[in-house]
Amino acid sequence: MNNKMPISVWILVIAMALNTTAASFLWPFNTLYIHDFLGESMTLAGVALLVNSALAIVGNYIGGTLFDRIGGKTTLMISVGLLLASSLGFLLFHATFFGYLVWLGLIGLSGGLVFPTVYAFAGLIWPEGGRRSFNAIYVAQNVGVALGTAMSGQIARFNIEWIFFANFFLSVLFVVVLLFGLRYLKNPARPVVQSQLEAAATTLSSATMKSMWYVAVGYAVLWFVYVQWQGTIAVHSKDLGVTISQYSLLWTVNGAMIVFAQPLLNRVLRQFEDDLKRQLIIGASIFLGAFLIVPFAGGFGMFMVAMVVMTIGEMFVWPAVPTIAAKLAPPGKAGQYQGLVNIAASVGRMIGPTFSGLLFDAFGMNAVFTLIIMLIITANIVFLRIRSLNVQSS
Repeated sequence: MNNKMPISVWILVIAMALNTTAASFLWPFNTLYIHDFLGESMTLAGVALLVNSALAIVGNYIGGTLFDRIGGKTTLMISVGLLLASSLGFLLFHATFFGYLVWLGLIGLSGGLVFPTVYAFAGLIWPEGGRRSFNAIYVAQNVGVALGTAMSGQIARFNIEWIFFANFFLSVLFVVVLLFGLRYLKNPARPVVQSQLEAAATTLSSATMKSMWYVAVGYAVLWFVYVQWQGTIAVHSKDLGVTISQYSLLWTVNGAMIVFAQPLLNRVLRQFEDDLKRQLIIGASIFLGAFLIVPFAGGFGMFMVAMVVMTIGEMFVWPAVPTIAAKLAPPGKAGQYQGLVNIAASVGRMIGPTFSGLLFDAFGMNAVFTLIIMLIITANIVFLRIRSLNVQSS
Protein backbone atom coordinates (compact mmCIF):
# COMPACT_ATOMS: atom_id res chain seq x y z
CA MET A 1 0.00 0.00 0.00
CA ASN A 2 1.24 3.48 -0.88
CA ASN A 3 1.13 5.45 2.38
CA LYS A 4 2.29 8.70 0.84
CA MET A 5 -0.53 11.10 0.02
CA PRO A 6 -0.48 11.95 -3.72
CA ILE A 7 0.11 15.52 -4.89
CA SER A 8 -3.40 15.53 -6.40
CA VAL A 9 -4.89 15.05 -2.92
CA TRP A 10 -2.57 17.72 -1.52
CA ILE A 11 -3.91 20.15 -4.14
CA LEU A 12 -7.47 19.46 -2.96
CA VAL A 13 -6.40 19.80 0.69
CA ILE A 14 -4.70 23.19 0.17
CA ALA A 15 -7.58 24.47 -1.98
CA MET A 16 -10.18 23.49 0.62
CA ALA A 17 -8.17 25.22 3.35
CA LEU A 18 -8.33 28.44 1.31
CA ASN A 19 -12.01 27.94 0.50
CA THR A 20 -12.92 27.47 4.16
CA THR A 21 -10.78 30.43 5.22
CA ALA A 22 -12.72 32.58 2.76
CA ALA A 23 -16.06 31.28 4.02
CA SER A 24 -14.96 31.77 7.65
CA PHE A 25 -14.81 35.50 7.11
CA LEU A 26 -18.57 35.43 6.46
CA TRP A 27 -20.53 32.66 8.16
CA PRO A 28 -19.89 33.60 11.81
CA PHE A 29 -21.27 37.06 11.06
CA ASN A 30 -24.20 36.43 8.69
CA THR A 31 -26.88 36.49 11.38
CA LEU A 32 -25.23 39.33 13.31
CA TYR A 33 -24.79 41.43 10.16
CA ILE A 34 -28.39 40.97 8.98
CA HIS A 35 -29.84 41.52 12.47
CA ASP A 36 -27.59 44.29 13.82
CA PHE A 37 -26.28 46.12 10.72
CA LEU A 38 -29.13 45.70 8.23
CA GLY A 39 -31.73 45.97 10.99
CA GLU A 40 -33.74 42.88 10.03
CA SER A 41 -35.45 40.37 12.34
CA MET A 42 -34.01 37.05 13.40
CA THR A 43 -36.67 35.40 11.24
CA LEU A 44 -35.44 37.20 8.10
CA ALA A 45 -31.85 36.37 9.05
CA GLY A 46 -32.95 32.75 9.19
CA VAL A 47 -34.62 33.08 5.78
CA ALA A 48 -31.34 34.31 4.25
CA LEU A 49 -29.48 31.31 5.65
CA LEU A 50 -32.33 29.06 4.47
CA VAL A 51 -31.93 30.33 0.91
CA ASN A 52 -28.16 29.80 1.13
CA SER A 53 -28.59 26.21 2.27
CA ALA A 54 -31.49 25.45 -0.09
CA LEU A 55 -29.36 26.45 -3.06
CA ALA A 56 -26.45 24.51 -1.57
CA ILE A 57 -28.69 21.42 -1.72
CA VAL A 58 -29.34 22.10 -5.40
CA GLY A 59 -25.59 22.53 -5.90
CA ASN A 60 -24.82 19.30 -4.02
CA TYR A 61 -27.15 17.34 -6.26
CA ILE A 62 -25.94 18.95 -9.48
CA GLY A 63 -22.27 18.68 -8.46
CA GLY A 64 -22.49 15.01 -7.56
CA THR A 65 -24.44 14.17 -10.72
CA LEU A 66 -22.10 16.13 -13.00
CA PHE A 67 -19.07 14.46 -11.43
CA ASP A 68 -20.41 11.03 -12.38
CA ARG A 69 -21.54 12.11 -15.87
CA ILE A 70 -19.00 14.59 -17.25
CA GLY A 71 -16.00 14.05 -14.95
CA GLY A 72 -14.48 15.81 -11.99
CA LYS A 73 -12.23 18.31 -13.79
CA THR A 74 -15.00 19.86 -15.88
CA THR A 75 -17.34 19.97 -12.88
CA LEU A 76 -14.62 21.60 -10.79
CA MET A 77 -14.01 24.32 -13.39
CA ILE A 78 -17.72 25.13 -13.57
CA SER A 79 -17.95 25.18 -9.77
CA VAL A 80 -15.02 27.47 -9.06
CA GLY A 81 -16.01 29.88 -11.84
CA LEU A 82 -19.46 30.29 -10.33
CA LEU A 83 -18.02 30.61 -6.82
CA LEU A 84 -15.67 33.42 -7.85
CA ALA A 85 -18.49 35.31 -9.61
CA SER A 86 -20.73 34.90 -6.55
CA SER A 87 -18.05 36.19 -4.17
CA LEU A 88 -17.57 39.27 -6.35
CA GLY A 89 -21.31 39.91 -6.48
CA PHE A 90 -21.57 39.54 -2.71
CA LEU A 91 -18.74 42.05 -2.22
CA LEU A 92 -20.49 44.61 -4.44
CA PHE A 93 -24.15 44.18 -3.47
CA HIS A 94 -24.39 43.07 0.20
CA ALA A 95 -25.44 46.46 1.61
CA THR A 96 -29.20 45.75 1.25
CA PHE A 97 -31.09 42.75 2.53
CA PHE A 98 -32.21 41.80 -0.98
CA GLY A 99 -28.65 41.95 -2.29
CA TYR A 100 -27.42 39.98 0.71
CA LEU A 101 -30.12 37.35 0.14
CA VAL A 102 -29.42 36.90 -3.58
CA TRP A 103 -25.64 36.71 -3.45
CA LEU A 104 -25.48 34.65 -0.26
CA GLY A 105 -27.79 32.22 -2.05
CA LEU A 106 -25.52 32.04 -5.09
CA ILE A 107 -22.52 31.43 -2.84
CA GLY A 108 -24.48 28.51 -1.39
CA LEU A 109 -25.18 27.14 -4.88
CA SER A 110 -21.56 27.35 -6.02
CA GLY A 111 -20.22 25.98 -2.73
CA GLY A 112 -22.69 23.12 -3.07
CA LEU A 113 -21.16 22.26 -6.43
CA VAL A 114 -17.62 22.29 -5.03
CA PHE A 115 -17.98 20.00 -2.01
CA PRO A 116 -19.22 16.70 -3.52
CA THR A 117 -16.79 17.17 -6.40
CA VAL A 118 -13.78 17.54 -4.10
CA TYR A 119 -14.80 14.70 -1.78
CA ALA A 120 -15.57 12.32 -4.66
CA PHE A 121 -12.21 13.19 -6.25
CA ALA A 122 -10.40 12.57 -2.96
CA GLY A 123 -12.00 9.17 -2.47
CA LEU A 124 -11.42 7.91 -6.01
CA ILE A 125 -7.93 9.18 -6.83
CA TRP A 126 -6.46 7.62 -3.66
CA PRO A 127 -8.76 4.72 -2.68
CA GLU A 128 -5.98 2.91 -0.82
CA GLY A 129 -5.71 5.91 1.51
CA GLY A 130 -9.00 4.99 3.16
CA ARG A 131 -10.17 7.66 5.57
CA ARG A 132 -6.87 9.55 5.37
CA SER A 133 -7.84 11.73 2.41
CA PHE A 134 -11.12 12.73 4.08
CA ASN A 135 -9.38 13.39 7.39
CA ALA A 136 -6.80 15.55 5.60
CA ILE A 137 -9.50 17.64 3.94
CA TYR A 138 -11.40 17.91 7.23
CA VAL A 139 -8.28 19.12 9.05
CA ALA A 140 -7.50 21.55 6.21
CA GLN A 141 -10.99 23.00 6.43
CA ASN A 142 -10.48 23.57 10.13
CA VAL A 143 -7.14 25.25 9.53
CA GLY A 144 -9.28 27.59 7.44
CA VAL A 145 -11.81 27.95 10.26
CA ALA A 146 -9.09 28.79 12.77
CA LEU A 147 -7.35 31.31 10.51
CA GLY A 148 -10.50 32.84 9.07
CA THR A 149 -12.33 33.37 12.34
CA ALA A 150 -9.19 34.65 14.11
CA MET A 151 -8.60 37.25 11.41
CA SER A 152 -12.25 38.08 10.78
CA GLY A 153 -12.93 38.84 14.43
CA GLN A 154 -10.11 41.36 14.54
CA ILE A 155 -11.08 42.87 11.19
CA ALA A 156 -14.75 43.15 12.19
CA ARG A 157 -13.75 45.13 15.31
CA PHE A 158 -12.47 47.91 13.06
CA ASN A 159 -14.82 47.68 10.09
CA ILE A 160 -17.11 44.74 9.48
CA GLU A 161 -17.32 45.64 5.79
CA TRP A 162 -13.74 44.47 5.31
CA ILE A 163 -14.78 40.85 5.80
CA PHE A 164 -16.42 40.91 2.36
CA PHE A 165 -13.17 42.07 0.72
CA ALA A 166 -11.24 39.33 2.53
CA ASN A 167 -13.74 36.70 1.38
CA PHE A 168 -13.33 37.72 -2.25
CA PHE A 169 -9.54 37.86 -2.10
CA LEU A 170 -9.29 34.36 -0.60
CA SER A 171 -11.80 33.04 -3.12
CA VAL A 172 -9.47 34.24 -5.86
CA LEU A 173 -6.58 32.34 -4.24
CA PHE A 174 -8.75 29.22 -4.00
CA VAL A 175 -9.48 29.37 -7.72
CA VAL A 176 -5.81 30.02 -8.59
CA VAL A 177 -4.65 26.96 -6.61
CA LEU A 178 -7.22 24.68 -8.24
CA LEU A 179 -6.49 25.97 -11.75
CA PHE A 180 -2.76 25.48 -11.13
CA GLY A 181 -3.41 21.99 -9.81
CA LEU A 182 -5.70 20.82 -12.63
CA ARG A 183 -2.76 19.20 -14.41
CA TYR A 184 -2.26 16.93 -11.39
CA LEU A 185 -5.93 16.02 -11.14
CA LYS A 186 -6.92 13.15 -13.40
CA ASN A 187 -10.47 11.95 -13.81
CA PRO A 188 -10.68 8.52 -12.12
CA ALA A 189 -11.15 5.58 -14.43
CA ARG A 190 -14.79 4.63 -14.75
CA PRO A 191 -15.72 1.08 -13.81
CA VAL A 192 -16.77 -1.11 -16.72
CA VAL A 193 -20.38 -2.21 -16.32
CA GLN A 194 -21.73 -4.62 -18.93
CA SER A 195 -25.42 -3.89 -18.52
CA GLN A 196 -27.93 -1.96 -16.48
CA LEU A 197 -29.03 -5.21 -14.81
CA GLU A 198 -25.44 -5.97 -13.77
CA ALA A 199 -25.08 -2.42 -12.51
CA ALA A 200 -28.20 -2.86 -10.42
CA ALA A 201 -26.78 -6.08 -9.01
CA THR A 202 -23.80 -4.16 -7.61
CA THR A 203 -25.92 -1.63 -5.73
CA LEU A 204 -26.35 -1.72 -2.01
CA SER A 205 -28.47 -4.25 -0.18
CA SER A 206 -31.68 -3.02 1.40
CA ALA A 207 -30.11 -3.06 4.88
CA THR A 208 -27.08 -1.08 3.70
CA MET A 209 -29.28 1.44 1.89
CA LYS A 210 -31.19 1.96 5.12
CA SER A 211 -27.90 2.49 6.94
CA MET A 212 -26.89 5.18 4.45
CA TRP A 213 -30.19 6.98 4.98
CA TYR A 214 -29.88 6.71 8.76
CA VAL A 215 -26.42 8.26 8.50
CA ALA A 216 -27.78 11.09 6.33
CA VAL A 217 -30.75 11.80 8.59
CA GLY A 218 -28.68 11.83 11.79
CA TYR A 219 -26.08 14.03 10.08
CA ALA A 220 -28.76 16.52 9.00
CA VAL A 221 -30.15 16.67 12.54
CA LEU A 222 -26.72 17.34 14.06
CA TRP A 223 -26.08 20.08 11.50
CA PHE A 224 -29.41 21.67 12.50
CA VAL A 225 -28.04 21.77 16.04
CA TYR A 226 -24.53 22.86 15.03
CA VAL A 227 -25.65 25.95 13.11
CA GLN A 228 -27.35 27.33 16.21
CA TRP A 229 -23.85 28.55 17.14
CA GLN A 230 -23.98 30.77 14.07
CA GLY A 231 -27.58 31.88 14.63
CA THR A 232 -29.57 31.92 17.85
CA ILE A 233 -26.61 31.15 20.13
CA ALA A 234 -24.56 33.92 18.45
CA VAL A 235 -27.26 36.48 19.26
CA HIS A 236 -27.89 34.98 22.72
CA SER A 237 -24.18 35.19 23.58
CA LYS A 238 -24.07 38.82 22.42
CA ASP A 239 -27.03 39.61 24.68
CA LEU A 240 -25.01 38.15 27.57
CA GLY A 241 -22.09 40.48 26.86
CA VAL A 242 -19.89 38.30 24.62
CA THR A 243 -18.13 40.64 22.17
CA ILE A 244 -17.67 40.04 18.43
CA SER A 245 -13.95 39.37 18.90
CA GLN A 246 -14.67 36.91 21.74
CA TYR A 247 -17.31 35.19 19.61
CA SER A 248 -14.87 34.81 16.71
CA LEU A 249 -12.32 33.39 19.19
CA LEU A 250 -14.75 30.54 19.94
CA TRP A 251 -14.49 29.48 16.30
CA THR A 252 -10.73 29.99 16.24
CA VAL A 253 -10.44 27.54 19.14
CA ASN A 254 -12.82 25.17 17.33
CA GLY A 255 -10.60 25.08 14.25
CA ALA A 256 -7.31 24.99 16.16
CA MET A 257 -8.47 22.08 18.33
CA ILE A 258 -9.38 20.03 15.28
CA VAL A 259 -6.02 20.71 13.62
CA PHE A 260 -3.83 19.95 16.63
CA ALA A 261 -5.90 17.24 18.31
CA GLN A 262 -6.44 15.13 15.19
CA PRO A 263 -3.38 12.86 15.78
CA LEU A 264 -4.60 12.16 19.33
CA LEU A 265 -8.12 11.46 18.08
CA ASN A 266 -6.78 9.00 15.51
CA ARG A 267 -5.16 7.02 18.34
CA VAL A 268 -8.44 7.04 20.28
CA LEU A 269 -10.40 5.83 17.26
CA ARG A 270 -8.01 2.94 16.76
CA GLN A 271 -9.00 1.75 20.23
CA PHE A 272 -12.52 1.40 18.89
CA GLU A 273 -11.19 -0.62 15.92
CA ASP A 274 -12.51 2.08 13.57
CA ASP A 275 -16.14 1.14 14.16
CA LEU A 276 -17.82 4.04 12.35
CA LYS A 277 -21.25 3.39 13.85
CA ARG A 278 -19.80 3.58 17.34
CA GLN A 279 -17.89 6.71 16.32
CA LEU A 280 -21.13 8.43 15.28
CA ILE A 281 -22.95 7.47 18.49
CA ILE A 282 -20.12 8.64 20.74
CA GLY A 283 -19.86 11.90 18.80
CA ALA A 284 -23.60 12.59 19.09
CA SER A 285 -23.47 11.85 22.83
CA ILE A 286 -20.65 14.39 23.24
CA PHE A 287 -22.77 16.91 21.29
CA LEU A 288 -25.49 16.37 23.91
CA GLY A 289 -23.02 17.12 26.70
CA ALA A 290 -22.04 20.41 25.02
CA PHE A 291 -25.61 21.59 24.62
CA LEU A 292 -26.44 20.73 28.21
CA ILE A 293 -23.77 23.29 29.15
CA VAL A 294 -24.86 26.15 26.85
CA PRO A 295 -28.19 26.98 28.58
CA PHE A 296 -26.30 27.65 31.83
CA ALA A 297 -23.58 29.78 30.22
CA GLY A 298 -23.62 33.28 31.72
CA GLY A 299 -20.52 34.61 30.00
CA PHE A 300 -17.64 33.95 27.62
CA GLY A 301 -15.91 31.32 29.78
CA MET A 302 -18.80 28.85 29.83
CA PHE A 303 -19.46 29.36 26.12
CA MET A 304 -15.83 28.43 25.52
CA VAL A 305 -16.21 25.25 27.61
CA ALA A 306 -19.31 24.29 25.61
CA MET A 307 -17.52 24.99 22.32
CA VAL A 308 -14.56 22.78 23.34
CA VAL A 309 -16.89 19.90 24.22
CA MET A 310 -18.89 20.32 21.00
CA THR A 311 -15.69 20.37 18.96
CA ILE A 312 -14.71 16.98 20.35
CA GLY A 313 -18.09 15.62 19.29
CA GLU A 314 -17.69 17.18 15.86
CA MET A 315 -14.31 15.49 15.43
CA PHE A 316 -15.96 12.12 15.92
CA VAL A 317 -18.88 12.69 13.54
CA TRP A 318 -17.91 15.01 10.67
CA PRO A 319 -15.01 13.06 9.05
CA ALA A 320 -16.77 9.73 9.57
CA VAL A 321 -19.70 10.63 7.31
CA PRO A 322 -17.90 11.08 3.95
CA THR A 323 -15.83 7.99 4.80
CA ILE A 324 -19.05 6.00 5.14
CA ALA A 325 -20.36 7.43 1.86
CA ALA A 326 -17.17 6.42 0.04
CA LYS A 327 -17.31 2.95 1.60
CA LEU A 328 -20.95 2.34 0.63
CA ALA A 329 -21.05 3.98 -2.82
CA PRO A 330 -21.49 1.46 -5.68
CA PRO A 331 -19.27 1.80 -8.79
CA GLY A 332 -19.89 4.99 -10.75
CA LYS A 333 -21.91 6.60 -7.94
CA ALA A 334 -19.19 8.20 -5.80
CA GLY A 335 -20.25 11.71 -6.76
CA GLN A 336 -23.91 11.09 -5.99
CA TYR A 337 -23.18 9.53 -2.59
CA GLN A 338 -20.93 12.39 -1.56
CA GLY A 339 -23.66 14.67 -2.86
CA LEU A 340 -26.16 12.89 -0.61
CA VAL A 341 -24.23 13.50 2.60
CA ASN A 342 -23.58 17.11 1.62
CA ILE A 343 -27.30 17.50 0.91
CA ALA A 344 -28.00 16.15 4.40
CA ALA A 345 -25.68 18.75 5.92
CA SER A 346 -27.27 21.49 3.80
CA VAL A 347 -30.77 20.45 4.89
CA GLY A 348 -29.72 20.88 8.52
CA ARG A 349 -28.11 24.23 7.74
CA MET A 350 -31.21 25.30 5.80
CA ILE A 351 -33.91 24.41 8.31
CA GLY A 352 -31.91 25.17 11.47
CA PRO A 353 -31.59 28.98 11.32
CA THR A 354 -35.10 29.56 9.95
CA PHE A 355 -37.03 27.31 12.32
CA SER A 356 -35.01 28.28 15.37
CA GLY A 357 -35.23 31.96 14.40
CA LEU A 358 -39.03 31.71 14.37
CA LEU A 359 -38.94 29.85 17.69
CA PHE A 360 -36.58 32.47 19.16
CA ASP A 361 -38.78 35.38 18.08
CA ALA A 362 -41.98 33.70 19.33
CA PHE A 363 -40.95 31.92 22.54
CA GLY A 364 -37.38 32.91 23.41
CA MET A 365 -34.10 31.09 23.83
CA ASN A 366 -35.29 28.47 26.32
CA ALA A 367 -37.60 26.98 23.70
CA VAL A 368 -34.64 26.75 21.30
CA PHE A 369 -32.54 24.96 23.94
CA THR A 370 -35.34 22.45 24.56
CA LEU A 371 -35.61 21.70 20.84
CA ILE A 372 -31.83 21.26 20.53
CA ILE A 373 -31.70 18.65 23.32
CA MET A 374 -34.62 16.70 21.82
CA LEU A 375 -32.99 16.70 18.37
CA ILE A 376 -29.62 15.42 19.60
CA ILE A 377 -31.36 12.55 21.39
CA THR A 378 -33.24 11.84 18.13
CA ALA A 379 -29.96 11.77 16.15
CA ASN A 380 -28.50 9.23 18.55
CA ILE A 381 -31.58 7.01 18.25
CA VAL A 382 -31.25 7.17 14.44
CA PHE A 383 -27.54 6.26 14.58
CA LEU A 384 -28.35 3.28 16.81
CA ARG A 385 -30.40 1.82 13.94
CA ILE A 386 -27.40 1.74 11.59
CA ARG A 387 -25.95 -1.69 10.85
CA SER A 388 -22.31 -2.12 11.92
CA LEU A 389 -19.89 -0.10 9.75
CA ASN A 390 -16.33 -1.22 10.37
CA VAL A 391 -13.45 -0.03 8.15
CA GLN A 392 -9.84 -1.01 8.04
CA SER A 393 -7.53 1.42 9.74
CA SER A 394 -5.36 3.40 7.34
